[in-house]
Amino acid sequence: MARQDKAAEKDTTAEIADNHSNNRSNGEVKSRVYHALQYLSRFAVWVYFRHIKVITRAPISPAGPLLVAVNHMNMVLDPAVLIATFPQARPCHFWALARFFKIPLVGQVLHAAGVLPVNINTPSNAQLFEHTLKCLGQGGVIALFPEGTSYTLPHHLPFKDGMSWAAFEFLSQRPDAVLHVIPVGITYTTKNKWRSDVVVEYGEPILVTPQDLSNFQINPKPAVKQLTARIAAGVERGTINSPDWDTLYAATEARTVLFGNTIPLEDYVRISQSLIELFRSAKEGEEYSPLKSRLLTFHKTLKLLRLSAQDISMFENNEITLSHVVSRFMSTWIKLIFSIPLFLPGIIINSPIYLSGRLADRYEPYTESVAQSKLVVSVISGLPLYMTLCYQVWKYLDFTLTGFLTALLLIPLLAWYHMALVDKRYDMLKQFLAAWRICVAVASGTIGFMDAAPRHELEDAVQLQRWCRQHLVTFLREKADEGEPNAKYLTGLL
Repeated sequence: MARQDKAAEKDTTAEIADNHSNNRSNGEVKSRVYHALQYLSRFAVWVYFRHIKVITRAPISPAGPLLVAVNHMNMVLDPAVLIATFPQARPCHFWALARFFKIPLVGQVLHAAGVLPVNINTPSNAQLFEHTLKCLGQGGVIALFPEGTSYTLPHHLPFKDGMSWAAFEFLSQRPDAVLHVIPVGITYTTKNKWRSDVVVEYGEPILVTPQDLSNFQINPKPAVKQLTARIAAGVERGTINSPDWDTLYAATEARTVLFGNTIPLEDYVRISQSLIELFRSAKEGEEYSPLKSRLLTFHKTLKLLRLSAQDISMFENNEITLSHVVSRFMSTWIKLIFSIPLFLPGIIINSPIYLSGRLADRYEPYTESVAQSKLVVSVISGLPLYMTLCYQVWKYLDFTLTGFLTALLLIPLLAWYHMALVDKRYDMLKQFLAAWRICVAVASGTIGFMDAAPRHELEDAVQLQRWCRQHLVTFLREKADEGEPNAKYLTGLL
C-alpha cells in the first residue's frame, strides 16, 4: 500500500513538473513570437511614416495589470503603432472572437501572438472575459479599441462598454485593487499617404477604484456608462475631433495659413483641436462665420488647383508674373535633376513596390484600409524583389561565402540608403509638380489661345489666403482678449 502511495505521489510530481515545463515552453514561444511581432511592427512604422512622435503624459508602470483604450482610425496600422511604441516595450494583448481560434493554424498564430479569445455567445461576463481576467491577473496589458471598428470620420465613434465591464469584472475579483486605464490617441496627419506623420499620445491614467466598484455593485449599468464616458474623454484629449467635415477643413486650412507646415508634431493635435473649438462656435449669422466660409472656399479652390496653401504662400507679398513662376519652375527642376543620379538607382530597384502601392491606393475602397493594403502588397512585392537582388549579388561574386555575406550586408544597406534619401527627394518632386501647375495656370491667362480660368482661380486663392491670414490674426487676438483659452494658446504661438 505504501509503495502504491509513493508511486502515485511520483506520478503526480512528474505531471506537475510536465505541466510547469509545458507552461514555460508555451511562454517562451509566445515571447519569441511577440518579439518578432514587435520587430515587424517597428519595421512597418519605419517604412510607412516619415516621423512618429510619442508623447507620454504620465509615467506608465513597467509591471502590473493595465487596460489600454485606443482610437481606431486605421485598421491594421493602429495595432502596429501601439506595439511599436508602447512604453517599456510591454506586450499588448488584443481581443479576437473565440471562433477564430478554432480555425487551424490561424488559432495557433493568434494564441502565440498573445491575442485573447472572447466568447460573445455567453450571457455570463465571467465567461465572456475569462481569458481577459486571467491575463490581467497575471499583470498583463490588455489593449482594446472601444469604438469596435475602424472608420474615416472627422470625429471618433461612440465608445462601447466592453472595456468598462471587463474592468469591473476584474475588480470584483480583487476588490481592494486599483486598476489603471491608459487612454491612447493615435493621430495621422494623412493616414492613407505613404511617408506621412503620426502622433501617439499616452494620456493621464484613469483610475478605477474600490469606490467605483462599490457604485458598480449598487447599480451596474450607470457605473459602466460613467466609466466609458471617462475613457472616451481621456482618448479625446489626445486626438482631433470635429463636429463635421467643414469645420475640420476650415481648421486645417487655418492651421496651414497661420503656421505653415513647420509646426512641431508635439503641438499638432492641440493646435488643430484649438482651431476646431473656435470654429465650432462660429455658427451661421455670427460675426466671424464669414471667416469659416472663406476658409472653406479657399480649401475648395486649392483642391481644384491641386495645390496647397504652402505652395502659393510666396505670392502673398509678391505679384504673380509669368517670369516669376517660370523662374521658380526652372529652379525646382534643376534641383531635382541634380539629385536624380543619387536617387534614381533606388527608384528603379524599388519601382515594383511603388507601383503595387499605387495600385492598392487606387483600388482600395475604404480609406482606413489603404495603409494596410499598401503595406501588404509592398511586402508581397518587396520580399521576392530583395531576395532576387541578394541572389544576383551572390551569383556575381561566384557563390562564395564572402559573396553571400556581402549580399546579406549590401541589400539592407541599399534599402536604408534609399529610405534616407526618399523624403527630401519626394518633397522636391512635390515642389516641382506644384511649380509646374502654377506655371501652367499663370501661362493660361497670359497666352491668348489658352483658357484663362486657372489663372483667375490661382489669383482668387492668393487673395483668399491673404484675407484669411489677416482676419484669422484679428479673430484670435480679439478672442484672446475676451479670455478664450484656445485663442490665448494660439496667439502665444504667432
